[in-house]
Amino acid sequence: MAKRIEVDVTDYSFLEAASSYRGSLLRPIDTAKLLKMCFWLEFELSRMTMGWVPSVPDWDLKGELVRLSYLHTQHMVQLRERISELPGADINDKAWTPRGLQEACQRITHAGGLIEFAAGYKFIVTKLYEQYTAFHETLDPILDGPTFDKLRYIELDKEQMLSWGIPYMKFAFVEDQEKRDAYHSWLVYIDQVWKMLESSSSKKKIDWPDHPVSEPAGPIPLKPANDPKYPHVDLTKYKSAMFDPKSPTYDSVKHMIFINASEMSAVESLTYLYYGVHKMPVDFYLDVARHTWDEVRHSQMGVRRLKQMGYRTEDFSWHPSTAPTSATMKQVFPEFYSSLTMVMEPCSFIKKRKSIGAFMKHGDPLSSIQSEYDIADERLHVGFGQKWGAKLFEHMEDFVSAQNAAETVKQMHLRKMGYSQDEINKVLHSFPEFCGFATMELNYDKY
Repeated sequence: MAKRIEVDVTDYSFLEAASSYRGSLLRPIDTAKLLKMCFWLEFELSRMTMGWVPSVPDWDLKGELVRLSYLHTQHMVQLRERISELPGADINDKAWTPRGLQEACQRITHAGGLIEFAAGYKFIVTKLYEQYTAFHETLDPILDGPTFDKLRYIELDKEQMLSWGIPYMKFAFVEDQEKRDAYHSWLVYIDQVWKMLESSSSKKKIDWPDHPVSEPAGPIPLKPANDPKYPHVDLTKYKSAMFDPKSPTYDSVKHMIFINASEMSAVESLTYLYYGVHKMPVDFYLDVARHTWDEVRHSQMGVRRLKQMGYRTEDFSWHPSTAPTSATMKQVFPEFYSSLTMVMEPCSFIKKRKSIGAFMKHGDPLSSIQSEYDIADERLHVGFGQKWGAKLFEHMEDFVSAQNAAETVKQMHLRKMGYSQDEINKVLHSFPEFCGFATMELNYDKY
């Protein structure tokens, strides 16, 4: 009788075992390790750019930084997919950036101003693409063809990322010798930090050089920088900018366009969430980056349409962004995110659906289609809220179920709007009535 042979097809231990091979070719486990280094570098670059959004006042620049952050997370998706196919440790839900790399990037992120930040970003993203170039020169295109395919996707964004900071750096402080000298010292510091990172052992604490900036301008400043072209509403008079009757679109269906445009305040709150909450599963950061970029797009499409209609952003008052403090962070982050995804966005569907037909009736197909795309995006965001809302409360050491999280947030939202507990109890479980309390209605008959 033939001897029975059993094979465990899930056993990759032989691939992960130490090898005496020291040639120029990479084993699969070596490729996985190098891809993980790139993965965490992409993640830290996404955190850098997202964290600096509230530090800059220019509205367009805020959008550029969110876009960069989102692109870095898309690279992470490609890298993680390939890493999961190779032997070695996968990127699991508890994984986080190695301490040395995280601290090096953190030191370079804490820059004195936009020019210094741009230099730091340019330095690190250049190092990243140098690693990708080394991959191309080392990997066998037949043996490791799938990795080449992933790198080809990432290569599409190379020029945009490498060139982003150049306009800020090109003539840095050309008229100010003292600031130019300080800027040169900053460049030397960046180089020193990276050399120490590269030469250090993962098991030893790094003796970093003294940080040259006493008061960094970013990331996530105590007060978000505001673009003067977007003057703030007086919150002592109105619950939000959309309730200000001085708005030129007030009491008309066009107010829907202004509501789209005002979503930049949600963007900045999400950037504090993205940068400030640590050690959530990787998918959380991928989803929040997509959500934040979507809100940028909604704001951009609203502002573009208002300008096409002949308005200026200065004609409106805009809701200010708020920054959580260390004392309020554990409460603000879960409440804000759950309120955004479980109250404001789902309740907005009602008026957005009505707006689609109203805009068509008034002969404005572009505004109608904007609302269609807006709803398509926000359906995705509601799913994000269901996925992460309760987990954020749990992560902040305040465990509640998803159902309890939604209920709690709805009550808090209505209390902030001044409703009594009896009124809240009457409408809480009736979605149309609840949304009638939670948001404003529009005049769809008036254009």
